[in-house]
Amino acid sequence: MEILEFGDQSKRKVILIHGFQSPWQVWKPYIDRYKRDFHVIVPILPGHNPEKPEDFTTFADAASEMEAWCEKYIGTDICAVFGMSMGGVMASTLWQRAKLKIGKLIMDGSPLVSYHPLMKKMMTAFYLNVTHKTQQRDSKTLKQAKQIAAERFFEDFVAVLDHMSDETIQNCMNGIAAYHFPAQAAQSGTAIHYFHGTAVNEMLARKTAKFIRSHYPEAKIVCFKGKGHCGYSIHQPDVMMGNLDKILL
Repeated sequence: MEILEFGDQSKRKVILIHGFQSPWQVWKPYIDRYKRDFHVIVPILPGHNPEKPEDFTTFADAASEMEAWCEKYIGTDICAVFGMSMGGVMASTLWQRAKLKIGKLIMDGSPLVSYHPLMKKMMTAFYLNVTHKTQQRDSKTLKQAKQIAAERFFEDFVAVLDHMSDETIQNCMNGIAAYHFPAQAAQSGTAIHYFHGTAVNEMLARKTAKFIRSHYPEAKIVCFKGKGHCGYSIHQPDVMMGNLDKILL
């Protein structure tokens, strides 16, 4: 796992974790916004780095690598971790393992409730198909992908898929399908913030929000009506950062 750093290393630590098949560059607007006030850390999850071939295995393995890096270079006191989509599973795993002391756990559209093996099978087949067609430069697939990925980062998105293995896709889908947010707090004192939309592709996010609301009444949950999966985080980062400012600054 390659880990990028921005800003003053003496300042409070904020970790930004990208989603499945997302390039780390999606965080560029956030880095520009917060690097003056924070030490911003951006891990490139295994299997998502075009410059460093490696497969994603499990969230536990990725969390262990992240924890070891933090302990060696920046310490274990983390102001906030913000995970986008699958990045929220990674963020939640770090929080649940409790080796890093996380002040604020922030997630957008993250699927944090386990789901049926049939759904996992269907999602795995879908992502394998999309990835293979993208690698083959299928014009219809590329056109559809542009509607999901922010156009300014589209080439970075394609580069990630070009170097992504079937094993990484299968392992990511296995890990997401099996993960369930804990019913009891893994760390005391952590402020939990969860964002989600209401579009069809936010079904798992809506279920996650319901679960968090029922088990963590103090959690702050924000619903973006009419928005799709990570709609603000990816396509309108200024809107998302407006929400983050209230949490971080």
